[in-house]
Amino acid sequence: METELKVQKPGRLACLDTFRGLDILIMIFVNYIAGMKASPAWLQHVKDGIDAYTINDLVFPGFLFIVGVAIPLALYKRITNGASRWKLIGHILSRTAALLFLGILTVNEHGYSAADTGLPKSWWYLLAYAAVIVFWNIYPKTDRASKRRLYLGLRLAAAALLIVLVLIFRGRAQDGTVTMIQTSWWGILGLIGWSYMTCSFTYLLTRGNRTALMGAMGFMIALYIGVRHGALDFLGPAVHNFIHIESNFGSHAAIVTAGMLAGSLFIPGGDIREHKPRMKFMFFLGAGTLVAGYILRPLHGISKNQATDSYALVSSGICCLALLGCYYLMDVKGIKAWANFLLPIGVNPLLAYILPDIVGSVQDLLTSITRFDFWKLLWPFREAGGWPGHLNAVVMTLVILLIVRGMTKAKVVLKL
Repeated sequence: METELKVQKPGRLACLDTFRGLDILIMIFVNYIAGMKASPAWLQHVKDGIDAYTINDLVFPGFLFIVGVAIPLALYKRITNGASRWKLIGHILSRTAALLFLGILTVNEHGYSAADTGLPKSWWYLLAYAAVIVFWNIYPKTDRASKRRLYLGLRLAAAALLIVLVLIFRGRAQDGTVTMIQTSWWGILGLIGWSYMTCSFTYLLTRGNRTALMGAMGFMIALYIGVRHGALDFLGPAVHNFIHIESNFGSHAAIVTAGMLAGSLFIPGGDIREHKPRMKFMFFLGAGTLVAGYILRPLHGISKNQATDSYALVSSGICCLALLGCYYLMDVKGIKAWANFLLPIGVNPLLAYILPDIVGSVQDLLTSITRFDFWKLLWPFREAGGWPGHLNAVVMTLVILLIVRGMTKAKVVLKL
């Protein structure tokens, strides 16, 4: 048994892309069935105020956790490539700004006013997402100056288009007031951005020391509890409503930090290089945070909407144990073929995240042009719900998977 659990071969972790791909695939499916008639409770988000969670409520922390796993590996790669501390800080801040910007774009969709903007909603978002793809696409390295100028020109044109779209955007508030793009909340990508920034700087400050990271995770949980009980009320509602300290720097950041603890095990040349001690650490980290979450449960309950301390710990534990299972199956035992269909989503998560909105905008645009309801073409059982609606959602999810796969093969890969 000892010979089976030796040093991991160098290369990309198979479990990392698989975990991320599976999480995003589930996210796409549950978004398609959200609010669907006759949907079982375990496939719906738990309503606010109820002390419980479903598989749907684990999708977002799953993505936070895998972001944390990737942080030590990404920073290590940049450091070994000669990046200075200031370059690392600049990279973290620029990536955070990009995530916040994309998050704001998505959350303003529901308030969009075509009449006040002067552009149909489907056109505005198709142009915006096209610009996002062009700007953040990974273009192939080339020695030809003409191609480098072309790629730079495409990025500059995409940036200019995004600026124009943001400037002309107009929405309608609930009281009927005309608004520009605003931060009613930060959106999923924006929440990830805040936690990514917090935890990346935490990792740099602690130099990846796992004992220090555990202390930081404990502080983040304490920060959430303290804010909930008024410890930072002196900052005023403006600060709290804008940043949401208790989640962005507290519970959500704690989930990312749990991921960093797991990710620190896989740094090339690190202090833990064999499979067995890695799995042992992940097991106790996962089991420990899971138990701690249930111990704290009477304090605020397990609630995704409130991002409670117990929710952060329980979901961190489940994610860590799930990653352990993937790691053992794929990177230790080498059983990888079953997950090949997940890899395009795992290596191209941003495209997979925005693609359902792009497909929806295309459907709306075609419907407005042809007067034929293209939603009924792909979504014939959307309104009916039940098992036909859920099977229809599976088909829609597979459509997204196939499009991502095709675009990834065509070298359309987004990276912030």
